[in-house]
Amino acid sequence: MWLPDNYAASFAHSVRVDKYENVWIVDEGSGMILKMDPNGMVKMVLGRKTEAIDYMERFLERGEKDENRYPVGNAGSFNRPTDVTWDSKDNIYVSDGYGNSRFAKMTKDGTWVGAVGTRGSGQDQFNAPHGIAADKNDNIYVADRGNNRVQVYSADMKFEKSITGMGAPWSVCLTPGSPQYLYSGDGTGKIYKYDLDGKLLGWAQTTQGHGQTSCLIHEIHCDSDT
Repeated sequence: MWLPDNYAASFAHSVRVDKYENVWIVDEGSGMILKMDPNGMVKMVLGRKTEAIDYMERFLERGEKDENRYPVGNAGSFNRPTDVTWDSKDNIYVSDGYGNSRFAKMTKDGTWVGAVGTRGSGQDQFNAPHGIAADKNDNIYVADRGNNRVQVYSADMKFEKSITGMGAPWSVCLTPGSPQYLYSGDGTGKIYKYDLDGKLLGWAQTTQGHGQTSCLIHEIHCDSDT
């Protein structure tokens, strides 16, 4: 068993493996991201869990009210993060998430670079950014689930384009070959395939013939070019 009684292990939302075979856990419950080596030893922790004293200071001592469900996130912390990816230089990107409405970038040693996004439906806005992936040119693809689109950014976090035509994208991945293709899974069991210009190449209903009427594709991984 990995992470027995680990402080950051509360409610894991996704698990990813990087090219060095490190295992990353994005923990929605604790607001933390853990990097472990192949033997399960923790090598890096990003973010922090809200402490009991934070609640006391905010709501008891200062009398604040928790009226903003989607606050603008702070540097170095996450609010119900959902997924993680890396570019060719090993920079780290996190979709963040259910509480915050943004994606964030850190260097490979965990140094905070910045974040893009607020709650909404315009450019540089997100409604439940639920998945994230990088292509070979270090473009970042963010599954903007509530807005039925995938937003694409350069490695320096500049908006490039939106890809639409899918259902609510719960997940995204890029194929490893050349040319690369984008796949997205939605909440009704459909998988969509796009080229990187954003052209829809086709889709498949994964639940047909299996006695199901719907199937939520929560996460997806691309390990081949087809």
